[in-house]
Amino acid sequence: MGDLTVRRERRAFPRVRVRIDSLVSTPEGPVRGQTLDLSAGGAFVTTPRPVAVGTAVRLTMDRGDAKNPLVLDAEVVRVGGTREGRFPGLGLRFVGLTELETTLLQAMLSSAA
Repeated sequence: MGDLTVRRERRAFPRVRVRIDSLVSTPEGPVRGQTLDLSAGGAFVTTPRPVAVGTAVRLTMDRGDAKNPLVLDAEVVRVGGTREGRFPGLGLRFVGLTELETTLLQAMLSSAA
């Protein structure tokens, strides 16, 4: 009989699939990308250039023509690549969100769900 492996979800916040034009500001300069999934705790952003795990970055997400972009501080927690069968990009964990940033992020999540 084969092994049955149960994979437990490690994320504390549910993810929402999105397609949001984004900019990741890194110590080496800005990197354009697209946010593909988003949660109250972080995001995955496709990027053409990897950034080291542990790097502090700032994620700027477009919220449409009528609204200012949402700008959030984050830390790189994972770097995905095509060798892993994933989109090349960055797994980010949001850090130090203000009450206003949390409210705006929740509004984005609600409208995307």
